Amino acid sequence: MKVAINITREALGGITTTNLSLLTHLHGSDVSFAGIELNPFRSFKAASIFRHLSPEWFSHHIVGICDYGLSDLLKKSKSLSDLEKHFKPIIEKVREILRKERPDIMLINGTYYVPWILSIACRKERIPVVLWYAGVLTKETSYFPKKDRKIMRDMERSVVRRASKIIFPSEICRQTVLEVVIDRNNVRDAVVIPNPISPVFTHADKLDFTVERRITFVGRFSRIKRPKKFIRIHELLKKAGWDHEAIMVTDFHTPKLRKKVPKSINVIPSMDPKALRTFYATQGLVICPSEFETFGNVPVEAACVGVPVLVNETMGCAQVFREANLSKFVIDFNDTKAVLQRVRELCGQAILAKQMNNLRKRVDVKYIAQEIVSILEKTRKERNV
Repeated sequence: MKVAINITREALGGITTTNLSLLTHLHGSDVSFAGIELNPFRSFKAASIFRHLSPEWFSHHIVGICDYGLSDLLKKSKSLSDLEKHFKPIIEKVREILRKERPDIMLINGTYYVPWILSIACRKERIPVVLWYAGVLTKETSYFPKKDRKIMRDMERSVVRRASKIIFPSEICRQTVLEVVIDRNNVRDAVVIPNPISPVFTHADKLDFTVERRITFVGRFSRIKRPKKFIRIHELLKKAGWDHEAIMVTDFHTPKLRKKVPKSINVIPSMDPKALRTFYATQGLVICPSEFETFGNVPVEAACVGVPVLVNETMGCAQVFREANLSKFVIDFNDTKAVLQRVRELCGQAILAKQMNNLRKRVDVKYIAQEIVSILEKTRKERNV
């Protein structure tokens, strides 16, 4: 079976790490992949993270879309159909790739405009789609102007409708999509499967050198991740006299964003998985105050290494933490007083081996990859009947 898949190269992106775990595990199997990358930059480095994949098994296609800025095209569009007309040259280019590669099925990650473009191309080429949810677009664009908000919601709905099957990374994600995106009667076969975490974190020996009172934020500096909440927690802890070190692993797109971080916080750029694993092990607590996430790979990676984490109850990974008997890692971040107290309790605390192993089993790529391949195979066969 040949699978087309959308890929990214953002080191802090959940789609990048999730896809890389899946591709690396399946490398050399009888399930081959054609990666399609729609890159928004005019200049970029080679995607070194995919170099270990043999070209006979994994083909990598890059389509430059730097001249198709979404914000600019939204201003020119009154509806989703208008936006589709603007992106027609890109859609046609993707169709060319699909005709060349001739995949049996497309595994689409996410619900933003790149997955939307791919879903249109697949529909025109009659290629079945399995949608692997990553981010609920309707929620992430809730602060957009009214017209743009409607276009984004219509975009997400159209991607969902084109999918033959849907993989949700958490029950929170599934329920949210049914409540705010699309009528539950329009959702076809769906299954909940946690995101696979790289063996770099799940199969390695536990690193036991943690540092007391070092709190960390790892992720994009975006509104939904709420980095300002982490900054606020740091400032309140300092004000209360709780001596600690604060670190943010993030990338800034503008100098203006960098100025939003006080000098008392050490900012570190993104890093590869092996370096990130070593970094996690030197932290006392990883804090994830995201307003909403369909899953949240970062805190699961950290906990699999043996580092305590604190996640918002509206993150999808809260489910696997509770199942692994790590409910203390989940809290309502709207209760600032309780959050500050929990930070003090958890920072530098050890995770029991039994709890860590329970968590690792739930996100082991070996088992999750089998489930995903089974879904792809079943969808392909049903389409050919």
